[in-house]
Amino acid sequence: MMGLPVMAGDIKTAYLQAPTSENHYIVCGPEFGIENEGKRAKVRRAIYGGELAAGITGYTCGSADSDVWFRSARKTDGTEYIEYVLLYVDDILVISEHPEEVLRNEIGKHWQMKEDSIGKPSLYLGGKCREVELDNGVKCWAFSSSQYVQSAVDNVKAWLAKRNRTLPNKAEAPFASGYRPEVDVSRELVPEDASYYQSLIGVLRWIVELGRVDICLEVSMMSSHLALPREGHLECLYHMFAYLGLDILHHVGNG
Repeated sequence: MMGLPVMAGDIKTAYLQAPTSENHYIVCGPEFGIENEGKRAKVRRAIYGGELAAGITGYTCGSADSDVWFRSARKTDGTEYIEYVLLYVDDILVISEHPEEVLRNEIGKHWQMKEDSIGKPSLYLGGKCREVELDNGVKCWAFSSSQYVQSAVDNVKAWLAKRNRTLPNKAEAPFASGYRPEVDVSRELVPEDASYYQSLIGVLRWIVELGRVDICLEVSMMSSHLALPREGHLECLYHMFAYLGLDILHHVGNG
């Protein structure tokens, strides 16, 4: 992070479809219906995409990631650097020489902030984060999925306990040896279990986002069965959570 301070904050009243004060238009595609295809429509509600979406001006939205905003700035000693604001719905990270000023005086002018959320980040988007120093002396931020994973595993254990079941005791890999979900012909899940299967896939996808790339392939494979999950597929997810429970401490460092 070029030695720059990092500060987090939460917007108190943000929601996905917040009214926008900017004028933006789109050309409707087929997803808007045959009668509307090709017509122009004004965007009335959206927290993403516009310059004022984050309640700040003068920042450029990243072309690769619309949650990343940046602008040129100068340090007190005159050194030029890039200042960043990371906005994900209502969670904000500011990387700047004066991050608290950006949060309070710029973003805070447009959005009411949760006062107790402003400070050095310890948890962001479900992942634990902390400052560390590497063996070569470089200081960086470490990001860990362990807390989110532990909570997810505990939730699955609680779900199974209500059904007098437990997670498998042994899980050395995300999949049981020889398991192929595409050829699973076990019974289709009843609606309640199918809904639970879909929710678990959402949790697993976020765990991958938080750094557990070791299960990325397996989660992708199981995601292809969201429309028609079977009992064997759900059992496979239980196996995956058992694997995660036995191997929680994974960290990603960012300098």
